[in-house]
Amino acid sequence: METKKKILIIQTSFLGDVILALPMVQTLNNLAPDSLIDFLCIPLTANVLENHHMINDVIRYDKKGKNKLGKLFEIISEIKKREYDIIICPHRSFRSALITYFSKAPVRIGFDSNSMSFLLTAKVPYAKESHEIQRNLDLIGAIPGIEADDSKISAKAEFFPSPKDVKLVDTLLARAANEKLVALAPCSKWFTKQLTKEKTVEIVKAFFEKGFWVVLIGGAEDFNYCREVERELESDKLINLCGRLSPLQSYLAISKSKVLITVDSAAQHLGGASDVPIVLIYGSTNKSFGFYPLTSRYEIIENTELTCRPCTDHGRAKCPLGHFKCMVDLNAGKIVEAAEDLRKQ
Repeated sequence: METKKKILIIQTSFLGDVILALPMVQTLNNLAPDSLIDFLCIPLTANVLENHHMINDVIRYDKKGKNKLGKLFEIISEIKKREYDIIICPHRSFRSALITYFSKAPVRIGFDSNSMSFLLTAKVPYAKESHEIQRNLDLIGAIPGIEADDSKISAKAEFFPSPKDVKLVDTLLARAANEKLVALAPCSKWFTKQLTKEKTVEIVKAFFEKGFWVVLIGGAEDFNYCREVERELESDKLINLCGRLSPLQSYLAISKSKVLITVDSAAQHLGGASDVPIVLIYGSTNKSFGFYPLTSRYEIIENTELTCRPCTDHGRAKCPLGHFKCMVDLNAGKIVEAAEDLRKQ
């Protein structure tokens, strides 16, 4: 592959999707170290890319709010001006496909399941049976002139928090004993993927009885949920950081814990980049969709007795059957036991 190629990766979906696209950046950097790699994402996910020395530029595309069409035209114009040689688009949306096409890049790579895959110069099969990271890495193989080299594959996202991030998290967690700290991420943007508040309280109480501190991890949209949990428990051993941390800072808080308990959300991908063991709780989704930790130290907790699971590969605003048994019927004791077993390994 010729040097100094300008490459753009487009992933304007959720935070977890951006994290799972990072191994592409790292692998491309290993295979073509002289290339310039840019990343297009939405403002809410850009933080996780900060300080990443393998990324030349992070381009923010605010696709929400008013004047969506005008914003789309603006970003298309911006990308076209940059004259990329290669665009890789793991995101399969209509808008991302248009940005890819109108960039006029001579090489435009995406999945065959892209909503407008006919606009691509190279279509890669979307392997449903594979992990999402592997699916994304498959896109690199479609770059003309690049030679496969398994020794240069980087399959785990790398993050680079700043010293300021480290200091903040150290301060916020100062009162907790690290050897007894559990990270819990109970929330999701989708109702059917998140724990009920009652189940979260039950899990936290069980850890308190064992002498643990619990740090709640989540975004600003999870603040009210976690605040209600905090009010019900009224314990100094609960550290509620929902809405107080950036993604990079959340990664640091997880890394300082002895185990992470998380639903199928971005937190599991932040945890997957660390060496912390993970208890992954599935509600309406399951492992078959390719979103699970690429680590040997994890355990899945799910309700395997329901024939209605999985009901979606993405998440829903409510349970289609109204009972939400995939989360309501989970045994909190088994979740705590799984976390304890992993912590001791």
